[in-house]
Amino acid sequence: MSTIPVRTPEAARTDGLRRLATVFHASDLVWLVEASYDAYTQMWHFDMLRQGAQGSWVIQRYSYDRHNDIQHYRGERTVPNDQLHAIRAKAERYDSARWADGSVPA
Repeated sequence: MSTIPVRTPEAARTDGLRRLATVFHASDLVWLVEASYDAYTQMWHFDMLRQGAQGSWVIQRYSYDRHNDIQHYRGERTVPNDQLHAIRAKAERYDSARWADGSVPA
C-alpha cells in the first residue's frame, strides 16, 4: 500500500502564495498583511491588502487547503484611509509576477 505524501506547513505556505499569484495581475499593488497557519484544519490563511474593484483599499482574505491544493476566497473588508499607511508600513510587499514565475525563493 502506498501513502499520499503530505506537504509540510512551510512548503504549503509557499504553494499558497504561489497560487495567489494567479489571483492578482502583475501590475497590482499588493501587500501580505498576515499569514497564519491553522494546524487543526491544516490550512494557511492570508490577508492581502490591495485596491478593490471600486477603488477603495481592502484587505482580502484567502485560505489555502494544503491537502486539496485549493485556494478559497473568504471575503474582504474596507480599510479606512487613516489606517492605510500604518498597515502598508508593517506589511510585506507581495510581488505576484515573481511568485508566478517562481523567482521568489521557497
